[in-house]
Amino acid sequence: MTGKIAVGGITRKDGLVLVRILGARAGRSLAGQALSSLGLQGINVTCVTSFIDGEGLNNICFAIGENDLDQTLGILKSMEEEIQAGSIAYQRGCSAISIYGPHFSERPAIAGTVFEATAEAGVEIHMITTSFSTVSFLTNEDQAVLAVHRLNQDFLVP
Repeated sequence: MTGKIAVGGITRKDGLVLVRILGARAGRSLAGQALSSLGLQGINVTCVTSFIDGEGLNNICFAIGENDLDQTLGILKSMEEEIQAGSIAYQRGCSAISIYGPHFSERPAIAGTVFEATAEAGVEIHMITTSFSTVSFLTNEDQAVLAVHRLNQDFLVP
């Protein structure tokens, strides 16, 4: 027995841009407005996280393909008055890494193990998103190989 946690696999997607809309006053519909507008223009959002901060302002972060950046910024600019964001920023050169397994929701410590491993490897995490079966994060493309290598040390990957 290796002591490793068995998982279904690890995936990596490069060529992403992290987009952050922070401090928006659009009410509770910021995610719906932004994601619908992007989707209707054929822009695929790879991962997304959203929250309302302590001041009641909306914040959303999502990843898109590098080739969709100019169109995304144009769409968000056209929504500027409606969403009243404090800032819209982006960061190029990102990779999404996901680790998945069918029973993650029944097993504690998966996310903790993922982020302890990446921290020990010095991998910078820009965004985290999870589901019942997946833990995903965005990091710099130049750290993606290191992140995947480190995760393979702690998880039993088929």
